[in-house]
Order: sequence, then structure tokens, then C-alpha cells
Amino acid sequence: MKRFAVFALAFIAAIALLGAQEPQTPASFYAEATQDTQEVINASRLLQSKGQWSKAWNLLAAFDADNKNGYVLAEKIRLALEGNVANGMLISFGFVDLAEGQNLDELRANPPEKQNMADFNPLDLAGALEKSGEAVPPVLSYEMGNYLYQVYKDFGDNWIQDSQTIQQAAVENYDRALAYETYTDRSLSNQAELLINLQQYDGAEKVLRKAIAAYPEELNFQVNLASTLNDLGRFDEVYPIVDAIIAKPDTGDATYNAYVEGIKAGLNSGDEAKTDAYVEAMIARFPDEYVPMLIQHLIAVRMGNEDKANAAADAVTAKFAVDPNVVRSLLSTWLNAQDPAAGFAYLNRAYEKYASEDKAAGTLIFYRALMYAQTAATADDLKLALADLQEANTRFSTVYEPDNPIFQTINQLNDEWKQALEQPAPEAGTAPEAAPADQSQQPAQTPEVAPGAQDEPAGASSSDATSGATE
Repeated sequence: MKRFAVFALAFIAAIALLGAQEPQTPASFYAEATQDTQEVINASRLLQSKGQWSKAWNLLAAFDADNKNGYVLAEKIRLALEGNVANGMLISFGFVDLAEGQNLDELRANPPEKQNMADFNPLDLAGALEKSGEAVPPVLSYEMGNYLYQVYKDFGDNWIQDSQTIQQAAVENYDRALAYETYTDRSLSNQAELLINLQQYDGAEKVLRKAIAAYPEELNFQVNLASTLNDLGRFDEVYPIVDAIIAKPDTGDATYNAYVEGIKAGLNSGDEAKTDAYVEAMIARFPDEYVPMLIQHLIAVRMGNEDKANAAADAVTAKFAVDPNVVRSLLSTWLNAQDPAAGFAYLNRAYEKYASEDKAAGTLIFYRALMYAQTAATADDLKLALADLQEANTRFSTVYEPDNPIFQTINQLNDEWKQALEQPAPEAGTAPEAAPADQSQQPAQTPEVAPGAQDEPAGASSSDATSGATE
């Protein structure tokens, strides 16, 4: 069975941000702590609630100066991550007490000189506690998972240990906490993300199923289970999950990405009927977004269905009024498929339709100039590019003010291409490489070679010129 690995996993932003505004670690996680430990943690949290982060830290530090109390160490880790005004590699932290009207996030942008500094390396301290034979409460494993996840996100390989080791250690801590039912939606989200990064898909599936059972209202967990099952090649199990999500009235990111997972499953299983059904339903569900239609075009090109690809290209161009990002994305798909002829045919077809509209015609001719330059094999090709560039300039001059950046871009390209013509043997693609297209309507999970994010036609060096002109 031929596989079409068109879509790549991209853990969606919504799932990564789950729990960003989550309340403090549940008090139930400290239920087994001694009475005095619970009292000092509660007192510290009261100070934290008033913005007295330095006093809150000092209270915990005085109670357990040697970091031998696993519950207090866990609370210190959480406080250090959430309440620092500055930190050094997440192994030293600065704390302040906020005055009335002050905001911790604002102070972090410009930290004050006077801070209560603390050298605090949770990885070393938790390791020492475990080696000492002291009990390691589940909440400490939970907070260590959160800490190591943050280290990975902030520093990657630029920390004391490499990223792979950090991620694996975070997973192991989350595993220990989960074994004692110590978790939140945030920790399950982090754990699943790390397991997928480490390509431990079976483990990710178990965590995601746990998350779905615990937080059925969080549709992102269901979307990511569908994605994981796609990675495992269990496509028939993807469809029921996707269908359950898209049956809900919501039209947010989770619904959007559920369609993407359904499309992935259809493509990778070779089920053209299911693929088409999900694409068409996605287009109908999100009529104001062009990406679903670009996905339809991308799939048709990849499948070698020329008529369907042309129809999809013409439809999305018409619906979104020759949006430059749409034009750019369509051409990129054809270029990646090594079929520039189809791209030229599309531009010529569209130009004939919109020849009487200066803005639309200018956009199409501008991109045809870029296509000529991108695929140039002879000097004559660059001459065609220059001729189109001049026509685009004429068209745009009727709809844009003289100071519009499109004209600066056209002049720059004109100079560069003329210089290329003066060379003894002009080579293909002598114009500067174009910047990526506007991604504002890209879904949270996009095709592996996303519309508008592929090898672009050569063009403006700093931005999509026609996009800038229309803003």
C-alpha cells in the first residue's frame, strides 16, 4: 500500500499552552505531608497570592534549609518557576516582593537591580534527596517533570545536559507521579508532547487516553491521540475520534486540526474517498479560510490529478480575490512537485480572467515574473521576467500610492535581474530568494510541505511584496 506522508506532526499550540493559567499545584498533592509542612506551604502560598515572592521563598528556605523535605522542595521548585523575576539557566533565581500596582511579568522585562538571589538546582537537589534514602513524594516527581520540561523548552541543547537527556528525565518523573495519580492537564499535556518528541508513541497513546478520561472536555487531547495513532499507522482508529470531534458545533482549533488528522489518515491509508470527504467538509466548515482549499490543491497535485488541481487552484483564487498568499502557495506546491509548467498555465489562465482588474492582474504578473526568474534557464527567460515586472509596476501604479513598498521591491528586483543578464551565462534562479508567505491562516497542524511554506518563487528579500502592498 502506497503511503503518502504529506502531513507531519506539529503539536498544536493550544495543547502546549494547556494549564498556562492553571492554579497552583493542587493542595491534595500535599495531603500526606506532616502538619507543620502543610502549614508552612499554606503560609508561603498566602504570601505568593499577595505578590510577596521573596518573603514566600524565604519562609520555605528557613523551614527546610537543607532541602531534605520532599514536599517543601517540590513547592520551592514551583515557586522558583512561577515567581522568579529573573533566573540564570534555571539554576539560580531572583525574587522580589511586589509593591502595589506592580506586575511580575512587567518586572521580568526590566528586572530590578535589588533581588533576593538564590542558587537552586532542582535536578541536583532531587537527586541528592533520592540518594539519601529520604522518601520522594509523588508531588516532587510531578514538579521535577514540570521543571525539566521548562528547561527543555527554554534551553534545548544549550543547558548543562543535552535535550534528549532532559526530556527523558522529565518523562521518567512524570511517569512516577502518574503512577500515584498525581497529575494535572498541564502535566499530561507536557508528558505526551515529550513522549512524541522521543518517538515513544505507545507511551504517548497511554498518557493521552488517560488525559481524555480525566479531561473529556479538552478536545485537544483527542486530536493529539488521533495524531499519535496516525504515527502508529492505526488509521482505522483515527476516524472515529475525528468524527466525534467534528460532530460538535465548535469551530475552533481542535475541530480544525481534527479534520487535518482525518485527511492524514485518509492519505496514509490510500483511502481517496475518505480523504476527499474530510477535505470537502473542512472547506464547508471553514468557509472564510483559504488553507483548506490550498490543502485540496496540494493533495490533488501530489496525487497527480491535474484536472482536480487546476479546478482547486481556480476556485480558491476566485473565492479569495487573487490573494497574493494564495497565489504564492499554489505556485509553491507546483514548484515542489517539479511542475512549473502547471504553475505558468495557472497564472496565464487567471491573468486572462482578471486582465481588466489592475490589482489582481498586477499580482498575477508579478508572480509570473518571479516564476520566470525562479526557473530561468536562458537570458530570454530573465527578459520575460523583466517585462512582466514592468507590467506589474504599471498595474500597481494605478491602485497603490507611490510610497508603497511594492515599488521599492520591483526596483530592487529589476536591478538585480538586469545585473544577472550582464553575466556571461545567467543561471537558473538568479533572483533573490523569497521570504515565506503570510501564515496567518495556516492551521495549527499543516501539511509537511505546507501551502505557502515550500520552495518559493524568487522574489522580495524581506517580505511578500504584494502582501505588503495590500495591507
